[in-house]
This record gives sequence, C-alpha cells and structure tokens, in this order.
Amino acid sequence: MEGVLGCLNLVQVSSEGVMASNESNNLHLSVVMAMGRKYINVDTTTKDGIERAKVLALGSSGMADVIYSSLLQDVSSLFTSLNQGRMFVLIRHPIEREMARFRYLRRGQFERTKLNDWQRGNLQDMSYVEYAKSEFARDNWMTRELVNKRCNDGKGEDGRACASVDDKDVHTAKEILRRKALIGLYSDIMGAVQHYGRYFGWDNARKGGRFEDATMFCFQNHILEGMRKDALGGKDLDPNDAMEHSDAYVALMEKNRHDFELFSYAQTLYKYQVELS
Repeated sequence: MEGVLGCLNLVQVSSEGVMASNESNNLHLSVVMAMGRKYINVDTTTKDGIERAKVLALGSSGMADVIYSSLLQDVSSLFTSLNQGRMFVLIRHPIEREMARFRYLRRGQFERTKLNDWQRGNLQDMSYVEYAKSEFARDNWMTRELVNKRCNDGKGEDGRACASVDDKDVHTAKEILRRKALIGLYSDIMGAVQHYGRYFGWDNARKGGRFEDATMFCFQNHILEGMRKDALGGKDLDPNDAMEHSDAYVALMEKNRHDFELFSYAQTLYKYQVELS
C-alpha cells in the first residue's frame, strides 16, 4: 500500500523513514526520501517508535498525510479531539493473510521480522500445514487488535496466557469497523484505493471524480509488484497446501473463525460504503 499511495506524492509514516534516515534518535521531525517516496523520520510500526512520535508531536504537526500501523490502540494515542485522524483499513481474507505472513516471515530480513535464528530456521523447514498447526500461526489477529486483546508468542500484553476471544469481542470489533473505519478489501485493492481517494479527496478523485491516468498506471505497477513480492518465500512450498479445504486451510480456519466472521462483515460494509461514495 505504501508504494501505491506513494503515487500520490503523499507524506507517509511507517518504518521506512527511520530505516532510510538512520535517525531514530533525532529530536525533530523531518521528511526524508526512501525509494522515491516521502516519509517522516519516525517509526509507527513499533511501540517505542509510537512513543517517540508522541514526544515529537507527530499527530499535531500536520506533516503526515498517511500513518501506517498494525498497533491500533497505541497509534490512536497520537491523536486528540483537536487533532483527529481517520482510520482506513485494507482487510484480507484471514486465511490468505496468515499464509502470506508465513511466506513473508520465511523471506523477511531479520530487522523487519524480529525473528531469532532458531525461529527463522524452523520456519524455513515448515510446510503450510506445519505452520498452520504451529505456535507461529496467529489466532484471530484482527479481532484481537481491534478489542485490545493482543496475543504474541502465547502471551498477552501483561505477560500472562492470552485472553480468549468470544462472540462479544467480535460484536465489539464489528461496531468499531462500522463506526470508525473506512473499509478497503485486499481482493479489490484498486477499488479500495479509489474508495479512499474519493473520501480523502486525493488527486482528482473528490466528489465522484477519478484519478489521473498516470496515477492509475502507477497504482497498477505497484499493485503488480506487491503481488510478486507476496509470492516470494513460497517457491519451495506445495501450492496445493494453500488451497481451500486443504489441511492447512482448515487448521488456520479453526484458529481464525472469529476473524473470518469479521471479514465477512467487512465485505458487506465495503459494498455499502462504496455505494454511498
């Protein structure tokens, strides 16, 4: 998504600005260039990075157009009633998401995945089925993040065993998406970007307009590149193991049934929002 929105010359915040500038201790916000895109020199993908962004008043600086983070509860603390943000999400089928994450962890650099040598070695030797049944595969990650019941390596935020997720949590997560989020679907990523553009008024997309042809061409190139990268890390894996009704698929579905319900609801929300835009 960062590459896609980079086509609009937006100032973005993720981990790229710090990695490109090597300024994790800089006491001032600044815009840096990374891969031809504009970033701010803070990292909103980690708790420490978000705390630093708060100290530097990122939320009230007016410098950022887009902030990326999977740490919803933490990153929301950057904003206040006077400096509000608008959440927009790109949601993927939970089984596809977890399989893509497996491929990413197998190929990712240590600095990005934060895996130790033992974990990397185990992942390299795993099949889709073995991964799905292992402790590496997450359960209901999206629901947990929305209702603040994170689970990492079998432990919650307090270091104790992970809290269970129930139907009440799913209902709460649905309400958060319905009331707070602009929805996009990974399966319709081009449509999602156009939906975001109409809402935020990017390019010429405000009020039912359309993006410039050059912008659309840039989008397409970056989406295709993203699809290519998504497949990396899986060259030695059996693609049949990733098919629907496979053992890996069934095992991941058992772990992510709440996320699947939430995903199905998000599909309905997306259709409704697009019709109104």
